Amino acid sequence: MLLAIDKPTGITSYDVIRRLKRAFPKQKIGHSGTLDPLATGLLIIGIGSGTKLLTQIQGLDKKYETTIDFAQMTDTRDVDYRDSHEQYKIADKGIIKNDQFIAAPSQVELEEKLSLLVPEKELPLTPFSAKKKDGKKMYELARDGHILTENRVMKVFENKVVSYDFPLLKLTLHVGSGTYIRSIGYWLGQEFGLGGILTQLRRTSIGKFNLNDMKLEKIGDEGLLGCEIEL
Repeated sequence: MLLAIDKPTGITSYDVIRRLKRAFPKQKIGHSGTLDPLATGLLIIGIGSGTKLLTQIQGLDKKYETTIDFAQMTDTRDVDYRDSHEQYKIADKGIIKNDQFIAAPSQVELEEKLSLLVPEKELPLTPFSAKKKDGKKMYELARDGHILTENRVMKVFENKVVSYDFPLLKLTLHVGSGTYIRSIGYWLGQEFGLGGILTQLRRTSIGKFNLNDMKLEKIGDEGLLGCEIEL
């Protein structure tokens, strides 16, 4: 069985599996790709023999909705920071950073930068990512005090500005597997000398599977919404 789950914010992908184990106690359960605790949206779950199908889903492209805040910077590149958080003062359509005024970019300037992401661009990974290094996930190493910096080529097929009211930028993105939206938010802010963290992230689709096309129902007694899907 394959399930499409609309993951709520504030829980990990493993928390979703843990909740589903109460509804399917004797079944093996796995997922096709991690969502950060901050993120909401589509998480595809394999149950029983469905776990064998997850490898066919893991490399599919994905679509997201996100909000970037240019007036903040954190070590995790989102609001769920661990040790480091900077909040910049907003003044005169810009920010004060390190006692210097940095003007807010126009929407046209932002769109010009965003166009450089298509079809692919090398971007900095957040130290708090699920990418593995020497057998350990980068966020595990970062929690142990080993902060790694690494770049990675990421694919972006399309992006669109939904709204822009500095310091907040709302985007939709269609990206390849392995592309980190937090990396895009951070990179975009750095291009203009600003902060750049995600305050909201929602995955709306994986391959042909789109949450907006699904009729979601309550699954089990753990407050999860989802539905059964087929490849």
